[in-house]
Amino acid sequence: MPIYYTCRKYSNTANISTMKATLEIPDALYRRVKAKSAMAGHPVREVAIRLFSDWVDKPIEPDPVISDAPQKLPPWFGVAHVYAAKVKKHDMASVRESIAKARAHL
Repeated sequence: MPIYYTCRKYSNTANISTMKATLEIPDALYRRVKAKSAMAGHPVREVAIRLFSDWVDKPIEPDPVISDAPQKLPPWFGVAHVYAAKVKKHDMASVRESIAKARAHL
C-alpha cells in the first residue's frame, strides 16, 4: 500500500525544527493504534515519533546469504530422509521446483 505524505516545516518555541507529515494508513490499523495509545496515556504523535526513532536507530540487518553448499537435513524429515538426501537444497523454492518436476513425470 503506498504511503502518501505532505510535509511542512515548523519551528516551535524551543527552536527545534519539526516537520508535519500526513500518512495514509489503513483505518483499522489507525483505530488500533489510537485505542492502544489512549489506554497507555500517550498521544498518537508521541507513539509515532518513538516508533520512527526506534526504527531509524536500529541497524540494518543484511539479507541472509544463500549458499549452494548442501544443507543439514531438518530433523522433521523422518521417513522422508531417503528422498530428502537426494536434494541439496531444502528451501521452499527448491521444494516447489522438485514438486513441479515430479508432477511433470506423472
